[in-house]
Amino acid sequence: MATKKTTKKAATAKSSPKKTTAAAATSKTTVTRVTSKTEAKKPEVKSTAVKPVRTSSPRKKLDSKLPRNLVNIVLAEVAGTFILTLVALFSAYMMTPFYVGLALVVLVLGIGAISGAHINPAVTFGLWTMRKLRAILVPFYWAAQFLGAMAAVVLMGAISSGSFVINFDQFTTFSWAIFAVELVGMAVFMFGISAALSRTDLKNTSKAVVIGMSLTLGLVVSGALLPLAQNAAVQKYQEEQANATRQTQQLKDQRTYPREVYISGATLNPAVALAVTEKTNSQLQNASAPAQKTEKLYTRLSLEVIAATLVGAALGGNLFLLINYRNKEEE
Repeated sequence: MATKKTTKKAATAKSSPKKTTAAAATSKTTVTRVTSKTEAKKPEVKSTAVKPVRTSSPRKKLDSKLPRNLVNIVLAEVAGTFILTLVALFSAYMMTPFYVGLALVVLVLGIGAISGAHINPAVTFGLWTMRKLRAILVPFYWAAQFLGAMAAVVLMGAISSGSFVINFDQFTTFSWAIFAVELVGMAVFMFGISAALSRTDLKNTSKAVVIGMSLTLGLVVSGALLPLAQNAAVQKYQEEQANATRQTQQLKDQRTYPREVYISGATLNPAVALAVTEKTNSQLQNASAPAQKTEKLYTRLSLEVIAATLVGAALGGNLFLLINYRNKEEE
């Protein structure tokens, strides 16, 4: 019996080192596994730390500043402004807002996907103030728009055998009444553009109709304000002339009334104003009669038109942003 017990103890003693060695082996394997895991994780940390792969950033910045279709944008703005100016010229005597608005609808559908169909330096300026357009593109848009308007003037002069010649003598004149008319009309127009662009649920056709009708509404509003300014100017003129002796006119192109009377309507577009002319004395007597050869044709482009349209575009666009921002806060 004693021998059996000793043999059992010896067997347990022999088996114990095996267990310890097995435990040590497992600990070693766990250590090796942990180390292998940490070693496997090390390259991942290095890869995350060494991530500045921005070697192509300068190219991306250049591409973001000047789009690849810049030539297409310029050509679209030239053609669009050229067509809109011709429509405004042919309807200048009646200044029918519907025709101009309908022409804008067609142009927005035609070139809206290319350049946005600004076709108006004031619209370009308004979108820039709203941060909807990069500053580097503004000179390209303006150059294209005035180039299109000048092309329309050249075409009209060629068709009329040189009788359609505009004069810039009235460019530096400033009338607060004309300034107010152009500003209000442009603000209404730009407000409608901002509202149309903000509606993501509208299709492109619906947006074009809203933009065209916004121009029509702006022309109607400014056309309703213009007679009030003209009547006030005439009354002031008559009061001034009542105190002084009126001299006889010898030159047919000499103006006998205030400048506001010779304005047929608001343009809401500096590029179009370059080609549109003011009325003459003979046209005041007969609206359908053409200007006489001895009468000068003064361009509608002046400081008041430029200042009013730019300020009106910025005012209308940012007013919509303010209203829309307050509306989102309340929601």
